Amino acid sequence: MDFFERQETARRNSGRLVLLFVLAVAATMAAVHLLVAGVLGGGNFLDPRLMLASIGSVAAVVLIGSLVKMAQMGHGGPAVAAALGGRQISPSTGDPEERRVLNVVEEMAIAAGLPVPPVYVMEEQAINAFAAGNTPRDAVIGVTRGCIRSLTRDELQGVVAHEFSHVFHQDMRLNMRLVGWLGGIVAISMIGRVMLRAMGSGRRSRGKNDGAALMAALGLGLFLIGIVGYFFGRIIQSAVSRQREYLADASAVQYTRNPDGIAGALEKIASGAGSRLDAPAAAEFSHFLFADGVASLFATHPPLQERIRRIRSLPAIEAGVGGAPVRASASAVASASGFAGSGAPPRADRSASLVTAAALAESRATMGSPTPATVSRASEILASVPAAVLEAAHSPFSARAVVCRMLLSAEPSERRRQLETIAREDRALSVEVESFARHGTLAAATRLPLLEVCAASLAQLSPAQYASFRVVLAQLIAADGEVDRVEWTVRILLRQGVEGRGAAPVPGQRATNDDLGLVVSVLAWSGARDEAGALRAWAAARAVEPSLGPRPSAPARCTLDALDASLRAFAGTGTGMRRRLVDAAVACVGADGTTTVEEAELLRAVTASIGAPLAPMVA
Repeated sequence: MDFFERQETARRNSGRLVLLFVLAVAATMAAVHLLVAGVLGGGNFLDPRLMLASIGSVAAVVLIGSLVKMAQMGHGGPAVAAALGGRQISPSTGDPEERRVLNVVEEMAIAAGLPVPPVYVMEEQAINAFAAGNTPRDAVIGVTRGCIRSLTRDELQGVVAHEFSHVFHQDMRLNMRLVGWLGGIVAISMIGRVMLRAMGSGRRSRGKNDGAALMAALGLGLFLIGIVGYFFGRIIQSAVSRQREYLADASAVQYTRNPDGIAGALEKIASGAGSRLDAPAAAEFSHFLFADGVASLFATHPPLQERIRRIRSLPAIEAGVGGAPVRASASAVASASGFAGSGAPPRADRSASLVTAAALAESRATMGSPTPATVSRASEILASVPAAVLEAAHSPFSARAVVCRMLLSAEPSERRRQLETIAREDRALSVEVESFARHGTLAAATRLPLLEVCAASLAQLSPAQYASFRVVLAQLIAADGEVDRVEWTVRILLRQGVEGRGAAPVPGQRATNDDLGLVVSVLAWSGARDEAGALRAWAAARAVEPSLGPRPSAPARCTLDALDASLRAFAGTGTGMRRRLVDAAVACVGADGTTTVEEAELLRAVTASIGAPLAPMVA
């Protein structure tokens, strides 16, 4: 199934779930009205004023309860991790066990073209894990200490692949909504409990009276109705969750081509290691977990033996298929905000490394579904990075130097000016950048994956520390008076992965054909050495997207600010429009059959910013 088809399926499933919860809330409203009419209305069930008061009150309670819970969930994956007692693993941790799980998560994220998510550890000896978040940008992966210590690397990779499947299929977002909706129904029970406690306190202080007895009866009724409504909600939650667990198991085998990995983890749980958690919030978030976290009548996961049987019976899965530059003025790039420059389309540059047409097509075909080949490629890419550089990428402060190192010119005099520019703002940073330069030139294929690792580390900086780094980076980019594709890619990905606003949807804003044309125009001009090349790329994009006009937008319009505005519009747009952009962009970049690594990186940055991740491509 295509990446965008899966997203559309997830949207439809969310719609069905909303309908089921609406029915559950309607049944709860009816039950509360019958209770109120029987206790306070003398059995006059058809009194319109009483009906309006009781049903309206229930609707208000459910709505407010749901909104409060959704506001808590609005903090994304970290809110779930905190509720489950998780502690974020530092990217620079020296613990070998924690380092191993970070490596597995990094490989899977890079293979999928996703931002590297923060990883949390729960100090529990049972084997369990979770993925949580509203979008891949605020997603986290959580594992128990037992998961880290008890599983082999292959088994850990299978568990992580299972959790990434929930990210790809938008299960995380649905899980977050489930918590919010259940919070509204539970609020009715909480009101009943408060009324019972208040009436009990009142009887002790004032003695018995008929009014207190009626209120106590009403409170007891509300408490029981809320509990029943919650059970119905859990039944719906469990039914939906169980089916998605089967899909995630199968996807984990597809991603790793190793059924022994995830099956081995499940077999260890079944043989006595267990998956039950002690965290008080385990029941509330049980549908997020890799395996049942609590004993319950409404299990959110299928039986372990059935999951193992299905995994072992899966068929073998094969690996996937494997003119003058446009310049920008320095003043347009450097600004007080760091990355707010207007610029011009990134200049085209020559590269000895080319991405094959087959690799470009494979990356599009496997969008959102890493293959064993891309997972293996991600591991090889990380292994090829000098150890000192990779270690620095995991440190928030040293990651700054790694990013700056990526932008250093190969020309000695220009590089000297760049280092002087850094030194004027931060002498220690300049020294560290220069030391990394001695490791030689980074291979083009390692640049974007390494940048994604750096972004995860840079996110640990304080706002003031990161703001200071942004100023240094802006001045470094402006030092040579032009902006190339690597610099644009760095700016786009850091906006998305660190600042969190790269393509954040603007409420009510939707992408138009003009936005589509602007983004494709940027790619057409950036990959062309002259106007004829840009027109050929544009024609290739028009062949798959007829809504594009006869010519690309003028270079003067193709600024970074304009690109940002269009990408934000796409981030809040439906799957159909985003699919059109991705297909037109891929056709544009691959038009001349000589796609450079820099072109491919810019393409991946653009598509990732609208929630359509492309996997690394073979150079």
